[in-house]
Parts: sequence; structure tokens; C-alpha cells
Amino acid sequence: MYEKYPIVLAVTAFIKNKKGKILIIKKSPLEQIDPGLWTVPGGKVKPEEPIIDALTREVEEEVGLRIKNYEWIGEDVFIGSGKYFHAQHFLCEPTIMQTIKLENKLEAFSWILKKDIKQYTFPINIKKRLLSLL
Repeated sequence: MYEKYPIVLAVTAFIKNKKGKILIIKKSPLEQIDPGLWTVPGGKVKPEEPIIDALTREVEEEVGLRIKNYEWIGEDVFIGSGKYFHAQHFLCEPTIMQTIKLENKLEAFSWILKKDIKQYTFPINIKKRLLSLL
């Protein structure tokens, strides 16, 4: 079934602060994958790039944070935009609390607790992980 789709390795960062809140970001409605939905920072792994390097790069590019204490928490596979995505998920912490600097393709951010999840619309795989981590 997946033979006709190019494979893309991706990473996501569930960044949890000292107050137990996780950072979420809102994608632009113009994005190809999950337009207008809330999600967590992440993106594609470049060829030959170590996974943790991709994770830290994507977080810095999207929200301007540096992260530490990476813990692999699972993976998901899905098809989107004609590609087969293999996403590796990590729980991590900000190194220090810094000001969030959103990349242009993002519209907003929030630090949330479990009770806040109902206020946002997430891709189902991200929502399930958030519920298990908060």
C-alpha cells in the first residue's frame, strides 16, 4: 500500500515546562499538512541528519527555544500530501524559559494543561499523546 509514497522521516517535540504545561503551536491555514490545526513543534529530518539534531533544529526554527532531556515517547505513521510520514515523538524540556519566537508559517502558541485540551483542535495522533503526557 505504501510503496507508491515517498517516505519522510519526521520528529515532534512535546516540550513540557516546570509547571507541567506543554507548548502547542497553531499552523497557518495555508499549510499543506494539518492546516489551521494546533500541534507541537517538529518537522522533517534532513538526509543524513541525526534525529536529535533534527529535533533541536526544528524547535529552534519554529519557536526559538533550545531544548534538553530528550525522551523518545513513540512513533506514528501516516499519509499526508502524497507522502508516507514516519514521525518520531520526543518529550523534552526547554533549557531555560525563553521568549517564544514563532516562525512565519505559525499563527499562535500556548502552554497548556490537560484541562485546556478541549479548547483546541489537534490532529488525532497529537491529541492522544498530549492526553497521555499531561
